[in-house]
This record gives sequence, C-alpha cells and structure tokens, in this order.
Amino acid sequence: MKINFKLVPSYNLKRAILQNKAIYFMHIPKCGGTTIDHIFVKLSSILKTYDFYRHKYKIRNYCEKLKPFVLEEQKKLFISGHLNYNFCSKIENCFKSTIVREPSERIVSDYKFFIHKTKKNPSEYLFENYIKNEISKFRDNLVTRQFSGLYNKERSIKFNDLDIAIKNINYFDLINTFENWDNFLSDILSYFKLPSILYSRFQQHNYSFNYMPDKKSLNLIYKHYEYDFELYKRINQKIKQQSNVMNNVYNDKICIVSPYIKTENKLYSKNEVSSLFNKNETNYFL
Repeated sequence: MKINFKLVPSYNLKRAILQNKAIYFMHIPKCGGTTIDHIFVKLSSILKTYDFYRHKYKIRNYCEKLKPFVLEEQKKLFISGHLNYNFCSKIENCFKSTIVREPSERIVSDYKFFIHKTKKNPSEYLFENYIKNEISKFRDNLVTRQFSGLYNKERSIKFNDLDIAIKNINYFDLINTFENWDNFLSDILSYFKLPSILYSRFQQHNYSFNYMPDKKSLNLIYKHYEYDFELYKRINQKIKQQSNVMNNVYNDKICIVSPYIKTENKLYSKNEVSSLFNKNETNYFL
C-alpha cells in the first residue's frame, strides 16, 4: 500500500489569543476525526501541555456532560469523541470545533468500513439492510443528531430538531468540511501556536471488495438523511463567510504522526525529517 504523507503548516500569527483555552473536537464518524485524535495524542505526549481525553459513545452509560474530575485537571484539555455539540458546556474557556462531510460520501464510507471490519462483502450485507439497521439504532441523520443534542436519544428525529441543529452551527468557533481537512487542522495548529504536522491518515484501508452506490442506494440516503443534507448546505454557507488571514511563515518544528513509520517522541527539524525518510524503505510519498 502506498502511504501518502502531507505537511500541514502551523502559521506564525501575530497573536495567539487562544493559547489558554481547552479544545473540544466533536468527532463525527467518517470525517477524518481518528487522525485528528492521533495528532493530539502525539502532541500531548511531546509537549506535555495538553491532557487528551477521548470519550467513547455507549448508549447505556453515555455521559451527558464532562465529568467534574476532568475539569479539576491542571493542564489544558483536548477533548474528543462521538458526542453531542454541548458536551463541554461546563468549560468556560473552551474552543469548540468540528468537521463535517457530504452526507452520501460519509454514509457510504461508514458502510464500507463496517463491511471491512466485519469481514463481509456487500452481497452478504446489503446497503439497504445497513440503512434499516442505522434507522433502528437511531443513527439516521446522525450529524443533525449530534448538532441538536440527540446523539444519545432513542427517539425519532423531527423537523424542529433540524432547526436546533442549524442554530447550533454558530455554537462552534471553527467548523469546516472534509475536503478542507488540512485547512481545518492548520487553523487549529496556528491559533494555538502548536507545531506543524507531517501526517498520514489513520484508518486507511485497502478494501478486498468494490462498492459504488447505485441509484436505488442513493435514493435511500436522500430519503432517510434529508436533515443531514440541509444541515450540510447551511454549514457550507457559514464556511464561505469565514476568512482566515495567514502569513507565509510557519513553525519549522514538525511533529510526525503516522501508524506506518516509527518515530521518537519529539519534534523534528526539516533536515531530520528528510534523514528519517531516507533511512526507511519507501513506499512513502511526501
């Protein structure tokens, strides 16, 4: 498997007004959030300035809000998980961020990952059965559910929940789409004066099957995820209004994050990065 590495620069802004804030990342499934998590785990272990907390969603013991003991920690927090928009509402000084994906792309990606994980193929577990199962587990319009606070609620979603979700777009300090993933990461790194990142994606798989949704499958998505499509449209409108002014100078201290190359627990210079990659037999592409 060919592994692509990308450098995401942390630009040197004139001021870093966000350095003393906690960071909350609302992880929406199949939007590149696992890579974000691994990046901040690595940064936390190197810099020792952030404590990383990833909260896993389990419907029976779901935690509505952040546990009090976490709020008493001395270090700044990076908090992530498949959670509701307001999970960190008890933290006064908190930067709230998330990244979203075009709904049909996200759903097909989730389906393919499930097939891969369960070692099935699309003929054994049909896409329409996957959709029925998602609805039965109250995971239809999943993104709207997270934005409206329904991620742990076993009930059908309604039109007024979409209204709440649309209002909560403005709850976030930074929001972007999957195709702008690198820009999203660069913004966070720059705002918090963190090192630049050289990364390869996590959960990067060579599937043993081919799957492309047909018209019937796409119609199922449009029918059962109509709120997610509307919310995605509104988020795109907000993104067009965002304007981030960056300079061309970036932090030349680089944190390498990848499951495919062994690195020391430190920041690297450009020369050290080149030397490290030259030593490895290489299916790596910079």
